[in-house]
Amino acid sequence: MVSLTDFQRIGVGLVGFGLFFVLFGMLLYFDSVLLAFGNILFLSGLVFIIGFRRTFTFFFQRPKLKGTSFFMGGVLIVLMRWPLLGMLLEAYGFITLFRSFPQNPAPWCDMDAPGWRAGPGQASCPAALGRVPATPIPAKSWHGA
Repeated sequence: MVSLTDFQRIGVGLVGFGLFFVLFGMLLYFDSVLLAFGNILFLSGLVFIIGFRRTFTFFFQRPKLKGTSFFMGGVLIVLMRWPLLGMLLEAYGFITLFRSFPQNPAPWCDMDAPGWRAGPGQASCPAALGRVPATPIPAKSWHGA
């Protein structure tokens, strides 16, 4: 179990509320106030979770400056009440920032997902990764019977 400090717990809450407000703002036809509030909560929660210095070094690395500029520019455009253009810029910046994040998903193939169990010699990855898909667990095995 991962232990979190009080600041990190606050940050998880801020990120959660930020994502909620962004999704709620998109559901309400790109309400600029909700989107701006969600962006501010998300970024401040990220600072609370990983710290100011690590957040700054993540966003301002040399290879990630393009993604950072699009993401922060999108936040600024949303704050200027152009929500659709701002969210498009943010989405492009987010994809550019996290493009190289899951470089190798193969280690995830050895983990079992709820409702699926890898049989002998199988892994729980799809065939796209060169593995055979896992078999579903019968309902009785979930209840200990």
